Amino acid sequence: MAQLNKRQALFTQMGVWAVICTCFSIPLSTSVMDLCSALVILFWLLSGKALLLPRLVRHNPVVFLATGLFLFFIAGLTYSPATIRDSFAVLMKYRELILLPMVISLVMDDETAVQKAENSFLAGAILLLIISYGMAFSLIPSIKYGYSLLFHITHSFFMALLSFWALQRVLDSTRFRSFWLLIFLAATINLIFITPGRTGMLSYAILMLLALMQRLPWKSRLAGCLFFCLLIPVGFFTSANISSRVQQALQDIIHYEQGVSRTSLGMRLDWWGNSLDLIGEKPLLGHGTGSFAIQQGKLIKGSKTKPSDNPHNEYLMIGVQLGIPGMALFIALMVSQWLCARSFEPHRKFLIQGVVLTMATGCLMNSFLFDSHQGHFFAFFSALFFSSSKPYHVFKSCSFSPTISR
Repeated sequence: MAQLNKRQALFTQMGVWAVICTCFSIPLSTSVMDLCSALVILFWLLSGKALLLPRLVRHNPVVFLATGLFLFFIAGLTYSPATIRDSFAVLMKYRELILLPMVISLVMDDETAVQKAENSFLAGAILLLIISYGMAFSLIPSIKYGYSLLFHITHSFFMALLSFWALQRVLDSTRFRSFWLLIFLAATINLIFITPGRTGMLSYAILMLLALMQRLPWKSRLAGCLFFCLLIPVGFFTSANISSRVQQALQDIIHYEQGVSRTSLGMRLDWWGNSLDLIGEKPLLGHGTGSFAIQQGKLIKGSKTKPSDNPHNEYLMIGVQLGIPGMALFIALMVSQWLCARSFEPHRKFLIQGVVLTMATGCLMNSFLFDSHQGHFFAFFSALFFSSSKPYHVFKSCSFSPTISR
């Protein structure tokens, strides 16, 4: 028995390091991230932590909702019109939902591991920032649009988060404050002048307003928000990057023609309309896991609308596959995190709110849970921030939290 416990403790520690390595690779490399997250699953199984899953599901509303949504996707395999292979491939896109309780099991009550994982992610994001500047100044060959290792949407998402995270550390920390102020300014400049991702620009604006609401006293919040809003036109007129992207978006909307527009926003408008039609056909259970591409293909047959494997809106993507109940589960997952965050100390509470708000905003324009990097980020940090094994006081503030007997 002692030998078994020793082996399980070793696998748990290896799982923790796999979590830390995954967090570092999330803003950098898809292949490394996938490898490290696969090791998380392997070490979770070998450590025996799977035995904790029923307890986590009962006591932790975040785990309950994430697991419930993943099980709904599994059930969706049974009535999807897609082949089992295609349906399963889409299911694997949502594996982050089941990774969430796995990560919680491995890092439970280990605040040192949580801190290392958080610092590891920030180190990866800072490295991405440095690489982006290297590409922008032609010191490193640029291989993607937007001066990054990642696509510009994903890059801007992480730059917005890095700016917010660094600002929180500037306001909280007495050590390394100058360093985090430098990172905040560098990430902000990267978003304003270098990366063309509109999702990140919007997320940045919302996160800065959130930080003002979090940090300023009640009487100063309105003035702070008005001051920040006055800075937005300054960014627009001083940055060709921002002004060109905003003007392009406005032109996309003004000149939009259903089924004809081939702009980024124009095609999104087509796909959103298609999704609403498909949800209207089967609002209760949806069309099944992996059904979007097939059902949209049938809907647009004979038209000029471009086919897609997702509508670039996570709410609609889930709605087409799992109906309105699936959408409600996903929204409830984020709402539960926001509500439960009230019980944490300010630094963690503020970060949770930032993560949830960024994800909720980004999912309006992109399928972020379906996308690998953003989905892994959301799942891993949801797990890290809610990894306490003492839910009796942490989750009492959640109005729907189940009664727990000690």
